[in-house]
Amino acid sequence: MEPYASLAHALDIAGRAHPTLLIDANRLDANLQRLKARQLPQALRLVVKSLPSLPLLDTCMAALDTRRLMSFHAPFLAQLLRRYQDVDVLLGKPLPAAALRQLLTEFRDQPARLEQVQWLVDSEQRLAQYRALAEELGLALRIAVEINIGLRRGGLDQPQQLAALISAIESSGRLTFTGLMGYDAHTAKAPGGPGRALAAANRRYRAFLSACERAPESLTLNGAGSPTHVLHAQDSPLNDVSLGSVLLKPSDFDLPQLAEYQPACWIATPVLKRQPGVSVPFLSAWTRLSSRLPGRRRDSLFLYGGRWMAKPDWPRDMAPHALYGLSSNQQLMTVPADSDITVDDWAFFRPTQSEAVLLQFGDLQVARNGVLCERWPVLEN
Repeated sequence: MEPYASLAHALDIAGRAHPTLLIDANRLDANLQRLKARQLPQALRLVVKSLPSLPLLDTCMAALDTRRLMSFHAPFLAQLLRRYQDVDVLLGKPLPAAALRQLLTEFRDQPARLEQVQWLVDSEQRLAQYRALAEELGLALRIAVEINIGLRRGGLDQPQQLAALISAIESSGRLTFTGLMGYDAHTAKAPGGPGRALAAANRRYRAFLSACERAPESLTLNGAGSPTHVLHAQDSPLNDVSLGSVLLKPSDFDLPQLAEYQPACWIATPVLKRQPGVSVPFLSAWTRLSSRLPGRRRDSLFLYGGRWMAKPDWPRDMAPHALYGLSSNQQLMTVPADSDITVDDWAFFRPTQSEAVLLQFGDLQVARNGVLCERWPVLEN
């Protein structure tokens, strides 16, 4: 069932009058229940950059019964450590040494908070930096290792490199080796489907795991992501699966394997102006004529804001004009001439991703049963 009329009514009743990031709580709940019903054999780890709001994280952690998080951003990690005393946070990318120093300094007098974190290293150089900081500040650090299982954006390339890195970790009295992180997002859109690509990524993961010479159950073996979490069955090498975006399902996640999940977030923005036809400066005669041809009749809308990482979703067949271009102030969109949208109505866009877009609108507006019921602050950058 299309949510636009209900969401527009909720916005009007609440007196909203500018671009707004909406979360449909009913759909979010349904996505959480679908994920829970899958009963994945791996533990679930929520990706903070994809769900960048503490109340949103609270909702998802409670529904999925997990206290595992993945963080990619030092300011976000600091906010997590100030808020939670019982979460396990795995870094999703290595932090610069300067960022690590800032975090360690802030929480130096709260070592239990730092023990909640598995810091990620991708090279001997990064490990040496982290080891030096741990020794300088007199702190113990838990260390996970990034491995390249086919994405080719960093991490150890060969399993034989891992034994030496683990030895270097454990030769320090300040560091403890906790596991591996191997991201397989490249397999989701592999030519011919994800099956063969994911099998190859899993073989590489197992090769690294063998090189660990550690009991798998004693380690965090993290991987996957929203596009591939459903593909990791009982024979997966993972025991820890990361995901986040799928719970809101921005448009980049319209993948066959995620068809059971439904979109749960939109950008809603008021229509400022509607004009008959389309008139582009310097080409007005031609564009006006082409927009009035039978079967191609279109009108112009000018919106409050624009140029978001988002795709037009409502009204139907709303689209930008290739010659006019985009605007972050008053974006021109065209609609079929028989569309009944008018000035002060709401136009809706689906974000292409959640991790950047959700941070652009202030508090997230949460709608449930046609009413804006909560405001969820986003994390601070």
